[in-house]
Amino acid sequence: MPDFKTMTVEETPYLFQEATCSMDAADIGTTMGQTFQSVWAFMQKNGIETSGKVLAVYYKYNPETMTFRAGFSVSPDAENKAEAPIQFDRTPSGKVVYFQHKGAYSTLRDSYGDMMSWMEKEGLTMGAPAWEVYLNDPANTPEDALLTDVFVSLL
Repeated sequence: MPDFKTMTVEETPYLFQEATCSMDAADIGTTMGQTFQSVWAFMQKNGIETSGKVLAVYYKYNPETMTFRAGFSVSPDAENKAEAPIQFDRTPSGKVVYFQHKGAYSTLRDSYGDMMSWMEKEGLTMGAPAWEVYLNDPANTPEDALLTDVFVSLL
């Protein structure tokens, strides 16, 4: 089980594209991969550099579908360079629950479930958004070695 803790974070500016898919692990992987590629292609075409974070941000929760924003952290001046369907936003600053997940992306649900139990014991209430920062590349990292930093806003 991950080590959960509360912490205060600063905002992170990012460029993203929003997408929705089913909760099927294969559909999530395919849709997320295509969406990241779309944002990356836009950034390359427009000479926009990432500031190093690959992230997915979640504002909507639905048991049957997943809507997410897939993107890359950028400098604040990239706000003026966004063009639909690529958008600009910032993750919020403030108090969050943080944990690092190690392993396959398909097992992140288990870590979120453990986090919800921990939050209940701690008397914490989940807010929105939640976001994940992917620390290594699944194309050249074994599934059991994948690292994901998870941040969940608190009310």
